[in-house]
Amino acid sequence: MYDLVILGGGPGGLRAAELAAAAGMNTVLVEKDRLGGVCVNSGCIPTKALYASIIGGKGPREGLWSRVESVVDKLRQGSATSLRMAGVKYLRGTGRVTRWEGVKGVSVTKADGSVEEIAGARLLLATGARSVRPPFRGGDLPGILTGDKAITEPSLWDPERNSPVKTVAILGAGVIAVEMASLLQGLGKEVVLLKRSDQVLRRMDGDIKKKTVQILKKRGTMIKDHVRLREASLKEGRLSLEGTAGDDPFVVACDRLIIASSMEPVLDGFGLEESPVRVERGAIAVDPSQGTSVEGVYAVGDCTGGAMLAHLAEYQALAAVSSMTGGDYRVDYDAVPACVFMDPEVGALGLTEEEAPARGEEIVTAKAYFGANGMALALGESDGFVKVVARASDKTMLGVHIMGPEASSLLGEATLAVAQKLTAVDVARTVHAHPTLCECFRDACSRLRDGA
Repeated sequence: MYDLVILGGGPGGLRAAELAAAAGMNTVLVEKDRLGGVCVNSGCIPTKALYASIIGGKGPREGLWSRVESVVDKLRQGSATSLRMAGVKYLRGTGRVTRWEGVKGVSVTKADGSVEEIAGARLLLATGARSVRPPFRGGDLPGILTGDKAITEPSLWDPERNSPVKTVAILGAGVIAVEMASLLQGLGKEVVLLKRSDQVLRRMDGDIKKKTVQILKKRGTMIKDHVRLREASLKEGRLSLEGTAGDDPFVVACDRLIIASSMEPVLDGFGLEESPVRVERGAIAVDPSQGTSVEGVYAVGDCTGGAMLAHLAEYQALAAVSSMTGGDYRVDYDAVPACVFMDPEVGALGLTEEEAPARGEEIVTAKAYFGANGMALALGESDGFVKVVARASDKTMLGVHIMGPEASSLLGEATLAVAQKLTAVDVARTVHAHPTLCECFRDACSRLRDGA
């Protein structure tokens, strides 16, 4: 019998397996598809490999798709090696929980049809999420792809194969939609953004939303708000999309439609339907230690709903294993960073100016612009800003919102400041090297320190 059985080999499951094994637990991980989950195989990693070449200029366009596949393959192999070195048993197959109470039982059906029965003292669910297809006529036509499938479609991204694709419509306005729009524009494609509301990057700071829309429109993106897609059909070899934008009907002709509007937790196919595990609002309900309503059963990552981020799943795994081994680590959800890999990059965490009143916080804010930063000017990437949100009374850092060069990397210092409850004075008085982009963060904090 194992000490821990893990269902799912994405970022959360992999991290939990390594942590549990390091703590001396006899651990087995079951994955039905490929290690790495959506993140490695059809999300974060292939997207950023494309971003590095298309927007970041890291390598020529020739051979782009081969490089993307190589990066993904190396990470898959690396995950398998990490499990092996940690002493984790890896089973490739579909796991179905057959016993939830007491000793947990899992039946693993492998590709050859054979079945292996395993048991564990504890069970961790890391079953991930999948794209949602909204209902409309013709939704199964060729050329209509969900976001998690679109990124692995070479006819969209490979410059050596995508010349027939001239126009791409994207249903959605979240991180996936905006990143894909930026990448496609970088490849010279026309983009139509079909937003289901009047928002873009819904959870982001208002100034970042406004700037994002300005950038998209400046680059020629056609944007429609309050879209209800009614029908898709094929006309003269192209997709024809019909629906309404607010009260106005529209028809859009395109070569591909990417559905990137929402994701849902995967809750079917592994025995949860007949289980005593509590599900709330379509996700597995968990406590701060990632425990479910069933003793000895934990859940991490996208299957628990909320912000579906690979790095959040890893720290939820840390909370779960910490609880299993007598620790007390908990994720601080006010200090979870999020990034958008567009041009320029976006990085954000903590409270926005708009959210603060609902939390009862009286705040002050300050901005510093990359247009006044020596390194940004030297790089020729001076568009954007750093915005800090702090408690009015003592200048404790509550949120940081960055749009500009290397925003995702600059977010590391900001995350530490918010997580450790540092003040704007603490940051402003810390020596920052010159010339560096992080001086822009210091400058924003200095303005708060000086009474901005």
